[in-house]
Amino acid sequence: MSEDTFDVLLETAMAGLMSKQEALQQQYGLGGMARWWLDQDTASLSFFDEQDRKVAEALIINIGSFVPKHSSWKWAWSNPTVPDALRDRALPLKELEAITGFQLFGNEEAFPVEDEAMAWELAAFAVQHLDAVGCYRAPSSSDGPTVYLAITELKRIRL
Repeated sequence: MSEDTFDVLLETAMAGLMSKQEALQQQYGLGGMARWWLDQDTASLSFFDEQDRKVAEALIINIGSFVPKHSSWKWAWSNPTVPDALRDRALPLKELEAITGFQLFGNEEAFPVEDEAMAWELAAFAVQHLDAVGCYRAPSSSDGPTVYLAITELKRIRL
């Protein structure tokens, strides 16, 4: 794939992600929840309101993690700290290397990225490839990794 073609693909993936993120915000209030909880055993992500009531639940595929302190990215499919079942669900992301011709999509080791904007670009490619409905950036402590989760299904919990 030429660099120009890749740039068009990136632009398309980012525009698609922005649109999906806006829809998740408008329809479910994602981004404004009081707290979240990731259950790695069930590959589900729960969102809670200010009264600590579960208001939405998502099925996810772990995309990867960005470590701001080191400006590095690690794919979930190659991360030994990610449970086996979640790593297996992320394996289709390796296909992006063959599709794009860019080795970074098949890199098993953590690799340097420019900044968090580039982490979002990698997430956008993943969301597009997985045909996910959006992405959740799971915040962590200031020196810990930020995990990017593709949301494959999302449902509102009736109160």
